[in-house]
Amino acid sequence: MKRKKILLVTMACIGLTVFAGCGGKKGTGTGTKDEAGTSQDKAGQDEAGTSQDKAGQEGALSDSAGDYVTLGEYKGLPVEYIIPEVTDEDVEMYIQGEIEENAEYKDVTDRPAQEGDNVNIDFKGTVDGQEFDGGSGEDYDLVLGNGEFLEDFEANLVGKKSGETVTFTTTFPEDYDEELGGKEVEFTVTIHSISEINVPEYNDAYVASVSDCKTVAEYEAQKKEEILESEKENSALEAGEEALSQAVGNATLTGYPQELYDTIYGEAVENYQLFAEFMGMEYEEFLEEYVGSEDDLKAEALAQVNEALVVQAIAEKEGLEVQDKEYKEEAGKMMEEEGYDSLESYEEEYGKDYIMRQLLRNKVVDFLYSSAKVSEVSSDDLDAEEMELDDGGDEDLEE
Repeated sequence: MKRKKILLVTMACIGLTVFAGCGGKKGTGTGTKDEAGTSQDKAGQDEAGTSQDKAGQEGALSDSAGDYVTLGEYKGLPVEYIIPEVTDEDVEMYIQGEIEENAEYKDVTDRPAQEGDNVNIDFKGTVDGQEFDGGSGEDYDLVLGNGEFLEDFEANLVGKKSGETVTFTTTFPEDYDEELGGKEVEFTVTIHSISEINVPEYNDAYVASVSDCKTVAEYEAQKKEEILESEKENSALEAGEEALSQAVGNATLTGYPQELYDTIYGEAVENYQLFAEFMGMEYEEFLEEYVGSEDDLKAEALAQVNEALVVQAIAEKEGLEVQDKEYKEEAGKMMEEEGYDSLESYEEEYGKDYIMRQLLRNKVVDFLYSSAKVSEVSSDDLDAEEMELDDGGDEDLEE
């Protein structure tokens, strides 16, 4: 069962960073240069690779990036590689999440809901008779007792049966947020179904059923190595992103193709409209709260255009191309990661232009990392640096 992410109790934690791992159809142009250098997500990547389509795909930029970009230093840039550390607690958390994903759901019809059950519900919340943002949802899966919603909200569903509709009032905590903190809210909830969650017992038998390992110890050692390899890739990727951010800062740009800007700006608007709808907000309201002004949105789009041009300029100068074989292999990986059954369906949803841009950007980031001056730093070193900044270190560096 896929959970629908509703704003009810998480809205206090939401900032622009919530969009780092999200992307709309055919990409989004929402990241600034700094954001593009610190996150590996669709929102940060898809605008950057708008280069000549070397693999014969459609959507290539008609102009050479050299018409707009004078590259500065982009090879041999100083970057930090964070030495990954994987603890036993990390492995335990990973395995626990995996176990929960392998849980089985059994429909319950002979008893009311109890803590630990998954209930599928429609709900509507009102304050003084008016619905509020994030207070309503349909076909939502909620595990009672997990604390995903307000404690009183979940408690009012315990003891209720499938098909039952219940109306109750509760009061949001004072520190919930400025709009709802301390206010009394009325909820009407309809329970469509109740499911008992059977979580597998973690033992040698479970391990053998999900892997080629025979014992828990062997399985945990294998997972620790897998997590470590993944973290190494992430550290290298972050260092490459850091190099790209520097390369963009070192370049001189004298303009941009209007078509490229229009594409990236349009993608940003489309994605923000989807997010606004997702959060039950008007687009203008969403823009003001999470982005700023229309000028801020245009500045973000322009930052992505600049990065896209620098990526293309580097690719042109270094002869970096996405070959047909690479396209099929790497696009296939992207397709699988995003849960698509076929490359054709993935291309239909996102377009070959989006895929090519992302693949070329990845290629340039890898090149920049391979040519960079890499300094290895430990997590302890970074924590010490952050403590110095918090204690009043260099304000420019902190900014």
